[in-house]
Amino acid sequence: MTPSLPWIPTNMPPSTGAVSPRGPGWGVVYGMICGCGVLCNGLVLAVLLSCRHTLVSDLYVVNLALADLLSLLGMPLLIHQLLHDRGWVFGDLLCRAVTTLDLNNQITGVGIITALCIDRYVAVVHSATIGQRRSVRCTWIVTGCVWLCSLLLSTPVLLYSGVRWGEGVALCVLDLPGAPPSLYWYTLVHTILTFLLPLSVIVVLYSLTLHHLSRVMRRVQRAPSQRSRRVTRMALAIVAAFFLCWAPFHAVQLFNLVSSGPPSTSAFYLNQAAICLGYAHSCISPLLVICCTEGFRERLPHARCCRFLFRRWAGFWPVSALPLQSPNLAINSPPEGGIYSAQQRRRTISLEAAASSITESTRLSLGVRDESSIL
Repeated sequence: MTPSLPWIPTNMPPSTGAVSPRGPGWGVVYGMICGCGVLCNGLVLAVLLSCRHTLVSDLYVVNLALADLLSLLGMPLLIHQLLHDRGWVFGDLLCRAVTTLDLNNQITGVGIITALCIDRYVAVVHSATIGQRRSVRCTWIVTGCVWLCSLLLSTPVLLYSGVRWGEGVALCVLDLPGAPPSLYWYTLVHTILTFLLPLSVIVVLYSLTLHHLSRVMRRVQRAPSQRSRRVTRMALAIVAAFFLCWAPFHAVQLFNLVSSGPPSTSAFYLNQAAICLGYAHSCISPLLVICCTEGFRERLPHARCCRFLFRRWAGFWPVSALPLQSPNLAINSPPEGGIYSAQQRRRTISLEAAASSITESTRLSLGVRDESSIL
C-alpha cells in the first residue's frame, strides 16, 4: 500500500461533496490511523521486549509490530502530499526511501502473519512431532528470511520510483521501464505473492487447526470449552481482518491497470479508501494481539512500561475487585514465621512437580499444547 503504486490524480473535476479531494478530510483519516497504529504497535513492542521469558510466538509478534510501525513512518509525508494539492516537495531521494520502506514493510507484515499461522498450525496439530523442534533460533531464521524476501520484492520500487512532473505538480510515482506492460505484470505478481497466496495459506491452515481442535473435543467427548471458542473467534478475526483490509486495495490496483481515461472523483475516493484500509491493517493487527490474546493480557500488568500505570490505578479498584488467592498459593505459602522447614520444602516441590506433570500429560493427551496462543 505504498503511495507510489496507486495513482494520485491531478486533473480531478470539481467536487460537490462535503469532502473535497483537495480538502483536509483524508489527511485527518490518515492522521488518526497513523496515531493509533504507532500507539498500539509501540505498546506491543514495549510489553513483549520487557518480558524476561521470550516465547516463539512472541518473536513473530515483535517482528510484525516492528514492520507495522515502520510502515507508518511515511504516512506524515503522504498526509502532507494530500493537504498541499498532492504535490511532493521532499525530493527524489526521500521519495525512493519512503516508497521502498513502505512497500518492504507491507510485504514483511503479510509474510510474518503467514509464518505465524504456519507456526500455530505446527504447534497445535503436530505438537508431538515437529512441533517439538520449534525454537527461538529457528524463529529468528524464518523472520530473517521474510525480511530478506521482502527487500528483494521491493527492489523494483527502489530502482524505479522517483519524482515525476504532471500538469505542474510533482508526484512521487513508480515509473517502470516498458510501461504499461511491465507495470501490469509487476502489479499482478505483487497481488499474487502478497495477497492471494498468503490468504490461501492462512485460510487452509486455520481451517485445519480448528478442525483438529474440534476432532479432539469429540474424541474426549467434551463440549467446546470457552478457550476453544475464543480460539475459533480469534482465527476468524485474523482471516476477516486480512481479507477486508487488503482485498479492496489489490482490487483497485488491478482495476487501475485496465481502466482508461482520466479518473473520476468517485474513483479517487475509492482509491483513497482502499489505501486507508491497507494502512488500517497496521492498527488492527496489534489490537487483535492486545484484546484477544490471553497471554498478552496476563503479561501486560507485569511489563516495565505498564507497572507505574497499574500502581496508580490500583488505588482506585475496590478490594472486592482484586483477584482471590489461588489454591496453589495457599498450599505453597510459607508458615506464619516466613521460614520453611526442610520437610515442607520437599513437600512443596513434590506438589508442584505433580501438578506440572498432570497438566502436561493432559495437554499431550488432548493433542493441544498451545491452544490459547493461536495468534
